[in-house]
Amino acid sequence: MPITAAASPDLHAAVGCLATAFSRDPITEFLLQAAPGYDERVTQFFSLLMRARLALNMPVLVARGTAGGIQGAAMGYTTAPPAWPTDVSDDWDRFETTIPGLSDRLAVYDGIAAQGKPTLPHYYLGVIGVDPALHGQGLGAQLLQSFCDLSAADPLSSGVYLETAKASNVRFYERAGFVETGRGRLGSATLWCMYLPHGQR
Repeated sequence: MPITAAASPDLHAAVGCLATAFSRDPITEFLLQAAPGYDERVTQFFSLLMRARLALNMPVLVARGTAGGIQGAAMGYTTAPPAWPTDVSDDWDRFETTIPGLSDRLAVYDGIAAQGKPTLPHYYLGVIGVDPALHGQGLGAQLLQSFCDLSAADPLSSGVYLETAKASNVRFYERAGFVETGRGRLGSATLWCMYLPHGQR
C-alpha cells in the first residue's frame, strides 16, 4: 500500500481515520475524558495536531488504499519543531479551555514524556494509527518504517522517539528495534516512552 506525504486535502479523511483508530486509546481517554461529546473531542484533537504539522511542513504520512481512501496515518516532528502558527495555536487554546482539567492532564503526560526523551536531537513520532479493520496486515509497520526512514535520512537525527499506552504496542515497537526509556502513570493506564537509535534496526 502506498505511503506518501499528506497534503491539506487529505486532512478530513486522515483525521477521520485517526479518530477511529484512537477512539478507545488510553492516551486519548485520559486526556480527553470518555464522557458525552468524547468522539467529537477526539476528532478536534487530531484535526488540530494535523493542521499544525501540515502548516509547519512537519512529517505527516498517509497510507492510501486502492480506491484512494486513507487507511492509516503517522505524524510527528523533526529535530527542530517550530512554534505552531498563530491561528492553530489560538484554536488549540480555545479547545483546551472547553475540556475541564485538560491542561493538568497534559502536564502529567508531558512530565512523563520529558523524562523519557533522549538528549540527542531526534524525530518525534507523535501519532500513528491504522483503520482497525485493517489491523494485522502490516500497514502499521509500513507507516512506522516510512517515518523512521525520514529520520534516518536526516543527518541531524539520532533516532525516533515515541510514547504509547498499550502493552501490545510496546511489543510491536520492540520488534522494530525500539527500547524503553521510561514509563509513568496516566490515571489507570501506563505510558511507555520508547526510542529507536539509528543503527539499531
